[in-house]
Amino acid sequence: MKQLTVLVPNQPGQLALITEALAKLSVNIEDFDVESHGADGLISLTVDKYDDALRALRDAGYRAVTQDTLLIRLEDKPGALAAIALRLKDAGLDLRSMHIVRRTGNVSIATLVANDNAKAATILHDVLINPDKSC
Repeated sequence: MKQLTVLVPNQPGQLALITEALAKLSVNIEDFDVESHGADGLISLTVDKYDDALRALRDAGYRAVTQDTLLIRLEDKPGALAAIALRLKDAGLDLRSMHIVRRTGNVSIATLVANDNAKAATILHDVLINPDKSC
């Protein structure tokens, strides 16, 4: 799975402008996360058509960074996330980003990016979704 990250000015309407640009090319947003950091904002997205999304963002004047992510399934209970973070720490991996994309019943689905996704996939193979398509 790939994740797009867009650095935007922390101003009202940025999400509307980005989602409108994607809609014009019929790009479906599967997941997004918005964060603000002072004068800047970060919008992280997963979409159904990455090439079209990159083109739409470029044409709208945005610069997007794309990176491979791992998709994992966790029990939705206290300590489940800590167990994943500890496994990565014990393997000497740096967790660069992680987003919970869905919570249903007693299961959470999350994306994560580590400094070495291939090694992280090996460490987390038992919780990976579509392990053959990761990285």
